[in-house]
Amino acid sequence: MSRIGRILASSMVATVVAGTAMAGLLVAPVQAAETDPTSEVGTASSGGGDCTKKAVGNARNKGDIFHSYAKNVVAHNHVGIYYTTKTIVEAPGKDQKSKSVTASTLKKCGPIYKMYVDTKQANRDKAANHAYNKFRDLPYDGNFLDNKDNSNGKLNCSELVWKAYKHGAGIDLDSNGGEGVYPNNIKDHSKTVVYATIK
Repeated sequence: MSRIGRILASSMVATVVAGTAMAGLLVAPVQAAETDPTSEVGTASSGGGDCTKKAVGNARNKGDIFHSYAKNVVAHNHVGIYYTTKTIVEAPGKDQKSKSVTASTLKKCGPIYKMYVDTKQANRDKAANHAYNKFRDLPYDGNFLDNKDNSNGKLNCSELVWKAYKHGAGIDLDSNGGEGVYPNNIKDHSKTVVYATIK
C-alpha cells in the first residue's frame, strides 16, 4: 500500500473510532440514569428509557397494587404493592434491592394502573405488612420461570407482590396458575380491580 493509501486508511479508522466514542458519550448518561441503584425512580426494569415517566402517586387503600409499563427486550411490565396509601414496596430491577419508596416521588412509564384486591381490608393489610416486614432489602431475582416456588432469598417485582398476598393473606393472584407469575398475571386476575389509570 502506498504512503498516501496508508494515511487515508489510518484517517478513516480514527474517524470511526472517534464517532463510536462520541456515540458512547451521548448514550452513557441515559444508561446511567436508567440503572442508578441509589435512585428511587427510573430503573431499567421500570421503563427502558423510551417513555415520559409519571408519578405513581397515592393509593386508595393499604395493600393496593400498581402496574406500569416496562420493557427491556420485551414488554414485561412492573408491579408494586402499597404498604400504606403513600408508601410502596417494590423490587425495582437488576442490581437493586427491594425497598420501600414514597409513592408521590416514584416515577414509572405509563400506562400506570392502580388496583385494589377484591377482599376484606384486613387481608389487604396482612399482605402489605408481609411485603414491608419480609420483602425489603433483598437482591433482585432475574428468574421469572418458577418464581412462585423458589426460596433463593431474592425477589423480582411480581414475585414480591404475589408472595405478599399468598403468604400474607392466603390469596393467589396468579391469573393463569403457571409455575412463574408475571406482572400481567396479577393485573389480569379476577380479584384485582383497576380504579385509576395514569397515561
